[in-house]
Amino acid sequence: MIDTFLARMLLRWGYRSRSLAANERQFSTAVAEIDGLVSAATDVVLRGRRPIKSLPGVTATMQSWSAFMTIDHVNGVHEAMLALIRELEADRDCDVGDIGRFDHPPGDCGPEVMPRFRDLAGRIAGLPQSYPFTGRGTFLHPIFGRLTSRGAYALLAFHVRLHAPHVRHSIEVNAGS
Repeated sequence: MIDTFLARMLLRWGYRSRSLAANERQFSTAVAEIDGLVSAATDVVLRGRRPIKSLPGVTATMQSWSAFMTIDHVNGVHEAMLALIRELEADRDCDVGDIGRFDHPPGDCGPEVMPRFRDLAGRIAGLPQSYPFTGRGTFLHPIFGRLTSRGAYALLAFHVRLHAPHVRHSIEVNAGS
């Protein structure tokens, strides 16, 4: 796992300091990468659960997730963050609760995760046209500290970019590459 201090600095300098448009591009690029990887792989490969090597931000549990499980995890985070951003923009402070709830249950999932992935990604990409990201509400993320809606949007770009290599490596390992 990424050291907390390092993670906070990476989010601050690599994402929060950039414009909304830059975060939107980063997010969209990572979404397109994941979508392309999935489109080019077979169902068997995408469901494969052979462990991948250690990657920054990918826990030991996540290393044995299938590509579809990783995408399902991303979907859960995206859905929660969409609701959270709405509250933060309404100047409400929020409690994100236990982020462990986004760990994937042991069951399998399949291609049904992709329509949700694309829908949520489209909704997130359109957020800068819907919100000014000036809300005064905050939430305390256990790794990244106190964030506003602007920080939450940056976190979305950071999170999906973190999991794009995770999906890629899962596909490579399960395809036998």
